[in-house]
Amino acid sequence: MGNVIRLLPLLFTLLLVLPSCSGSAPTRGGLVVGVTSDLRVGVDVLRLHVIRKVNGAVISDEELFSDGASPFQIPLEIGFADLEDGDDVDVEIEAFGSTSTPLVIRTAGSTIQAGRTLLLRADLASACAGSSAPTCDAPQTCTGGVCGTSYVSPAMLEEYSSGWSKGKTDICKPNDGPPTLFVGKGQADYLPTSDYDLAQIEAGPQGGHHIWIALRMKNLRQSGSITTLTGHVEELDLDINPFTVIFTFDPDEGGFCKLYGLRFQIDGATDIESLLGKTLLVKASVKDKDGDVGTAERWVKLSSDIL
Repeated sequence: MGNVIRLLPLLFTLLLVLPSCSGSAPTRGGLVVGVTSDLRVGVDVLRLHVIRKVNGAVISDEELFSDGASPFQIPLEIGFADLEDGDDVDVEIEAFGSTSTPLVIRTAGSTIQAGRTLLLRADLASACAGSSAPTCDAPQTCTGGVCGTSYVSPAMLEEYSSGWSKGKTDICKPNDGPPTLFVGKGQADYLPTSDYDLAQIEAGPQGGHHIWIALRMKNLRQSGSITTLTGHVEELDLDINPFTVIFTFDPDEGGFCKLYGLRFQIDGATDIESLLGKTLLVKASVKDKDGDVGTAERWVKLSSDIL
């Protein structure tokens, strides 16, 4: 059965081209889950348990082995071919070592778009293995050592290419140039800022207080990148608790990508009244699956009132 997973992507081109011969708009599409890992096949990972679902129904439940007549390799492709527009697809991957307990459990999902073969990247990260790995409740999944959403909108996915694992098809990482990162603001979009611009403090839904941070970057991966915010209040010599997420960046103008609506909580165990009107240094870092890191910082002036 493992051969089915490997051969499915080879069918996509034919299946998508045939409907176009009739002159009608295509109604079917496909998706490839591209699996990568920093774990070693045959050493760390000896077996994979792979479940594929379409619209919540299991269509295959397979075991892949690192030895035998047809051993699996990573990067690995898990395919969904010739599905209707709007079909939801999901995959669950359990990676096993020498014991019966999975080293890593990874889930990923998206939605089929007619006339397209999409690439959904999924990592089996060593940072998600062992006792120090986070426990992620559905619909979240462990990726890059933190919990992130398992579903990725098809609008955020790139087109499948046979060279996807070589890292040349990411819309946010179009070339081998150095990572570029900017810190801005915005709840609904990225807005550029200058040092010491006012940052409005708002009361959060669960009692904390935050400011809205947005980022703009280039030459870092669109999906699966780890975004971290830290802060330091100069007048109080106070460090703000780190804020870490894995969110997919949106394409932006000029080959850049943006991420907005980052709710950066600034009080934590600190009385919010002591922070009003103070100066805050916001530091941001984005680390992608290739190990590339972009960093940036911005001084902001915290508001003297709370919305």
